[in-house]
Formats: sequence, C-alpha cells, structure tokens
Amino acid sequence: MVVFDTNLLLNLYRYNAETRASIVDVLTALGDRFWVPHQVLEEFWRNRERALVDPLGQIQQTAVDLEKLRASAVEQLRMWVNRAVVSKSDEAQVEAEINVAFANAAALLEGLIDETSVQRARSTQNDPVLSLLEPVLAGRVGAAMPADSYVSAVKEGKRRAEAGEPPGFADIGKTGRGGEGAAGDYLVWEQTLIEAAARGLPVVFVTGDVKRDWWRFEGGNARGPRVELAREMKSRSGQDLYFLRPDKLLEIADAVAVSVRPGSVEDVERTTRIEDEGTNERSDGGWSAEALDALLRRLNYEAPVQEATIRFACQNGGYVSRDDVYRLGEYDASRQLKGFTRPVNRIVQHLRDMRTVPEDAADVLVPVYEEGKHGFGWVDGFRVPAEIVELLRA
Repeated sequence: MVVFDTNLLLNLYRYNAETRASIVDVLTALGDRFWVPHQVLEEFWRNRERALVDPLGQIQQTAVDLEKLRASAVEQLRMWVNRAVVSKSDEAQVEAEINVAFANAAALLEGLIDETSVQRARSTQNDPVLSLLEPVLAGRVGAAMPADSYVSAVKEGKRRAEAGEPPGFADIGKTGRGGEGAAGDYLVWEQTLIEAAARGLPVVFVTGDVKRDWWRFEGGNARGPRVELAREMKSRSGQDLYFLRPDKLLEIADAVAVSVRPGSVEDVERTTRIEDEGTNERSDGGWSAEALDALLRRLNYEAPVQEATIRFACQNGGYVSRDDVYRLGEYDASRQLKGFTRPVNRIVQHLRDMRTVPEDAADVLVPVYEEGKHGFGWVDGFRVPAEIVELLRA
C-alpha cells in the first residue's frame, strides 16, 4: 500500500506540467495500491488556494530579492573601486553590465507571471491540478472517521505532541480546524494504521515532510521511519513500514513500468529541498560553512580586528575578553569598544539580504557588558554562538 502525504498533492501546484504528469503516471500505475487518508484530502482542500497562488508570490518575491542583490552588487563594486586604482569609465562599464544582467533576469521572471491563469484556476472547473487528480483519486480516498473516533484521535494526537511522542510533536503550537492543531499528523497516521490493518499490506509512506517527528536521522540525514512508528505499525497491523521522499519515488518509477519525463526527479528534489530549508530544525543558527567563510573574508578586508576577534573567540570556547580585543587590535587602554560589532552586523545583514543566510540567522559577535554599563561601550568581552564555533573548527 502506497500512501501519499498532503504535501505531495499540494506540491503539484509548484511543479511544472511535465513533473505533474510524471507523478500522476506513477499514481495511475500503482492502481489500487495507491491510497490517500481522508485527513490528507481535508488538508489539501484547506490549503489548495494558498498553494495555487504560492508560486506567483514566490516569483514576485524573487523579483524583489533580485533588485536588492543588484543594488548590493553595485554597492560592492563602488566600494572596491574606491580602494583600487580603477578609471571611472571602467567602473561605469562594469556597472552597466551588472544592471543589464539583472534586468534580463527580471524580464525572465516577469515572463513566468501569469496572474490570469492563477485567477482562472481558483475555480475548481478550471484547475489543471484537479483535472489530473480527480480520476486517479476516485475510489482511493479513505472514509471520514466516525465522530467519536475523530474526537478521541485528536485528543491522542495532542497528548503525543505535548509528550514529545511521534508523530506531531514538531507541530506543537500549531492551530487548525476545530481545535485540531498539532493532531493533524497523528490523524493521518491513525487512518493509515487502520487501513494497513484492514488490507494486511506493508506500507510505503511517501512524504516531503522531513521532520524529526516522522523520520529517523543518522548523521544528520533522514534514513527511514522513526523506530517508534515502525513498531506501532507492526503492533497494530502486523505489517512493515517504509518511508520514501517524492524524488526517490520517481527514481524507482520503473518498478511500476513508468518512464519518468526528463527533469522531473530534479524538479521534485528541488522543491523538497526548499521545503526542508523552511521547516527542518536547525542546529547551526542558520549558518553554513560557505556563509561563514564569506563573512570572514569580507571582515579580513574591511575589519581585520573583528575577524581576528571572532577567530580567537572560537579557539577560546566562544568567548573573547576585552583585554584580548585590546591586544589583538593594539588599542590604547582608554579606547571604548562602542560600535565594535557594527561592521560585523552590517556584513551579516548584507548576507541576510542576499539570502546567503536566513533572516533569523544568529548574530556572530555579541557584546557581553559589565553590570550596569550596558550600551556605553564598557564591555567585558564578546561571545560567539556555539554553532559558529563548531563550524569554524570544522
């Protein structure tokens, strides 16, 4: 039995036409082995219009981001020119080429915006995704749970979320219809357990939702279902449980005699990766080794004392004292350190604007003030987050 999670159906709005067709071909080939929990279809209808307009909003946001990048690139060029012997004519030529390149990119995005089609698709009769799904879903959606069973399942789902038991604890605090909230994933799970027991078939659960309340992680990689879920499936239905990501499903589509269209696997993998970046728990404060390297390179050029301070702190368990900063910078003892973090914060914000790091990425150099002296420059030292320390050591 192959069970699809909600995100796969909603992502059909984000895939191109060929990828949609490849997914539907696989579903058709699976025949009666393909099954969708009633909760999945409910969530699909609740979120359909948002998914419908989401690609349009992403394109528009990308256009805004591109303009920020263009302005930043021009700013960086001018900054570099001011420090080098470059003629104004050469600077103007390069700046013009930058502007042309970004204008071409903006024009490409503009060609992807089709608000008329999106508005037409709001009507279910004009929705191309529904046209593909309707025949393949016919007879393959589970029945709604009886009212008393539904109430009991919501209660159990909330209990599990509060207790940190899978699935659903990653959605703690989430709101939903009728107070359902964090119980949504558990409803999908409970309905799958019931169907698996009724059919007496092993279950392949296909989801792009790679969260720790579903997946077992090894070395930072999702490897399969959590042990608790596999055991519960075995206990309730006597069946084995397997997890697949959607791109892996397409990779093995030849098992059901389906030839996947070129580029479909990459399209699905890219969409899943973007979702991962938005939902996965981060242990690195949003920073990557590449982003940290970019920060340190710029600091080495623009603010070398701050760069040395960060490196020293990382060698010293994440802390650097005021005396060490004075020594590193060869500062006079009467000098205050007010504004010392300003160049670091400016470059970090630049990396946020460029989407090199997420908007909520951790600050890299945080002042630790003497008691009663906060804001007046008399700092005890500076702290670097543990995540940055680990990245730099690695």
